Amino acid sequence: MTQGKPFLHSLAAKMKYVGYLEDENRYVNLAGYYGYLETGYYVSQDIDAEGREIHPSCREILDSSVVPLFLEKAKLAGLAVPEYYVTNGYFEPPVIVDSVNPFMSRQSIVLKNGHQERVAKSLTRNFTYAICCQELPKGAKIGNFRSILGWCTQPNCQPLSEQVWKVFRMPLAIIRIIIMENGDLLLSNLQPLPFSRLTPRELRYIESRIQWPI
Repeated sequence: MTQGKPFLHSLAAKMKYVGYLEDENRYVNLAGYYGYLETGYYVSQDIDAEGREIHPSCREILDSSVVPLFLEKAKLAGLAVPEYYVTNGYFEPPVIVDSVNPFMSRQSIVLKNGHQERVAKSLTRNFTYAICCQELPKGAKIGNFRSILGWCTQPNCQPLSEQVWKVFRMPLAIIRIIIMENGDLLLSNLQPLPFSRLTPRELRYIESRIQWPI
C-alpha cells in the first residue's frame, strides 16, 4: 500500500530530489551526494525519523561511505571484493588506499614501493586516522561505472549494478571496480554521483521509474 501523494507534497519542501519508487513502494533520495553534514544526509535522516521508508537511510549511507564497512557488508552478501586491511601507517604496494576519516574522502593508487610513508601521512592526517588498503592482483585494472537505481549503460556491469542496489540501496553512485585479467569484477568502492551530473539518458531512465512531487 502506498503512502500517497500528500506526503510527496511535504517532501518537496524538504528536498527536490526525493521521489517515489512505485515498484518498490519506497521513497528515494536522489541527491546523489550524502556526505556527513550535507543536505542529502539530513533529508534522509528527517524522513527516516518520521517513520517513512527512504533509500538511502542514514545507516545505508554510512555502510556505503566507510570503505571497510562497505567491503565487509559486500563480502557478507556474497559479492566479490579484493583482499583488504586497515592500518594507520604501513602498507605494501600494489594497493588502492582509501581514507577512513569522517571529514575527508580521498584515495590513492600506489603501485610501487617508495611512496608509502608520504601517502600514509597524507591520507591519515599525520597518522591520526586509519586507511583501508585493497590489494591489487597481478594484471588487474581499476575502472568504474555509473549506477542508477540498479541500472547502468554498460551491459557487462549490469548484473553487478543490480546486486549493489539490492544490498546497499544507494540510488545514484559511481561504482569503483577492480577488473581481473580473466574479466571478473571485484567490487571496490562507492563514490558520489550528484543528480546534477546525470546524463540525458540517465535522467530519462529515472523519469521512467520515479513519481515526483507535484
